[in-house]
Amino acid sequence: MRGGQVSLDLMFAVTLVALTIVSLISLATHEVEEVKAFDASTKLKVFTIDLRDTVTKVYASGDGFAVRKTSPFALKSGEYVRVILNATSNELKVEAEINGETYTTAQKVPVPIVSSSAVTLTQSNDELWIVCKYNETVGGLDVRVSENP
Repeated sequence: MRGGQVSLDLMFAVTLVALTIVSLISLATHEVEEVKAFDASTKLKVFTIDLRDTVTKVYASGDGFAVRKTSPFALKSGEYVRVILNATSNELKVEAEINGETYTTAQKVPVPIVSSSAVTLTQSNDELWIVCKYNETVGGLDVRVSENP
């Protein structure tokens, strides 16, 4: 066997090993991105369910009761979480843009929503209030989301 032949075989083996390592790194990077997206969507779903339950508790507590909630994410510049209480469909909807991805989740609210309301959480404003007040126009309790109590 000649010396040049051994180095050619060695170069071929190193190339195959390098391609395998690059493929594994690419696969791992892709999996990490998917896990981050799954983590964000799961946190948003849990946040939506928590908000739905809080709306129900605030309604049950009656006039003048309010609860403060904060964003489940440390929001960066340009990211947001929008919380919408929709009186027409009687549902709570949460829309978010996190890490360049858009997420939406909704939950039916088991108590009557008299008037629609919405709050957008951002990097500079990461809290919202769920407030219950008596609405004289309809003669009943009105649960809303707002930026202040």
